[in-house]
Amino acid sequence: MTAVICATGPSFKPFDVPPCRGFRVIAVNNAWQDMLYADVLYACDYLWWRQYIDIVKKAFKGALWTQDRSAAERWPVLNHVKHHAGEGLSLKMLNTNGNSGMGAINLAYLFGARRILLVGFDMKLGPHGERHYHSDHPKPLVQNQVFDEWIHKGHKLAKDLKAANCEVINCTPGSALQCFPMSTLEAELA
Repeated sequence: MTAVICATGPSFKPFDVPPCRGFRVIAVNNAWQDMLYADVLYACDYLWWRQYIDIVKKAFKGALWTQDRSAAERWPVLNHVKHHAGEGLSLKMLNTNGNSGMGAINLAYLFGARRILLVGFDMKLGPHGERHYHSDHPKPLVQNQVFDEWIHKGHKLAKDLKAANCEVINCTPGSALQCFPMSTLEAELA
């Protein structure tokens, strides 16, 4: 199975990702707002869910997933995946690897994907200092981004995925996450 994971980096353009028949589409955090056709919405953080759960429940028809047990207990509409905050790939539970995008890669693997295409995985600020393709989250949601840490953890994840015979291709133009082979979404979906 192929999964397309759409994160919210500054380069992400929702119209770049057509509804992918035969592919599982996973929207990360706010990417769902422009991708109502996604199969899955995944977000790690309790505070993110607290901020957005009401609007998500009204508008998004796909499956909702989190690794945050407290969020899943508070909002039963959320599916919960067991996790630990480790690095690399976990074959039985989810490693978050520091952020929702990296956690979504492990989730896609747990769903059975053995080919994963990444978009919106910039791992750097945009040309005008923007953190996401959308406006900043309201306070108190975390605004700090530790790109160097996430990139470091990405190397371990990439090594583990390769050992597990899972192909991951970064289709994010200009991405600082260079541990996966680079391509374009158009080429990979052709």
